[in-house]
Amino acid sequence: MTPADSSELLIEESSIRVQTTFDRDKTKRYLRSYIFDDIAEGTHVAALIYTPRTTDAFLSGTTTQRAYNLMKKYVSDPVKQYDIISLMPDLLVSEDLPFAQASFDETNYEFVAKTLADVKAKNGVVLCGWGSPGRLMHHLPAYEDLFNEYADILYCSGITNKGEPNHLRLTMDDSPMITYNDMKQKAKKLRRK
Repeated sequence: MTPADSSELLIEESSIRVQTTFDRDKTKRYLRSYIFDDIAEGTHVAALIYTPRTTDAFLSGTTTQRAYNLMKKYVSDPVKQYDIISLMPDLLVSEDLPFAQASFDETNYEFVAKTLADVKAKNGVVLCGWGSPGRLMHHLPAYEDLFNEYADILYCSGITNKGEPNHLRLTMDDSPMITYNDMKQKAKKLRRK
């Protein structure tokens, strides 16, 4: 086998910048953005999850990467920015966190609202994937109103038996993208049972 002639090779570098917004004490993470520097113009997508404590590794086959791979199939432009936003920004690990009463965080709400507006402006999509931590929307009605406003860009990859979007860990490359309005209709039927 003849070694490759390095004068015939072209090396191109690109990077993924990560920007993270915390509160001053770093007990809450409001936003994590992955910005693809090799994309000059592109769309903006986001994954909306329950809590950020398990979403730090994007490049290791985690649930956030699976969500990204699925969303790429549903946008026409290359992805310039991928945001991870949470309904509960708390980073403190607690064994009962999935079962704890959800509490409204106004600063976090502003980050979620701004991200949804930015994604819509760039013709992107948002994949909802918070699972069923105690029927979350029942505890956070302000988000329900916000999501109704942006229903045309919100999707999930399935619905839990409690009528909430499947957790992102259940997302696969061939998962269906169910619209937010379809999810709400199915959730109503589940609650009647």
